[in-house]
Amino acid sequence: MSKKMILCCERCGSRNYVIPAGNKQATERFTVKKFCNHCNTHTEHKQTI
Repeated sequence: MSKKMILCCERCGSRNYVIPAGNKQATERFTVKKFCNHCNTHTEHKQTI
């Protein structure tokens, strides 16, 4: 069973994406710019805890 990361939108806080965790020893949160269906625009998405 692989670990997964949940990405949430910085603007509205909705959890839109689930991706496989690549680096288990990461010290900072993963951030990527993705499309949010709730905001209807591309926004920064951060890894949730």
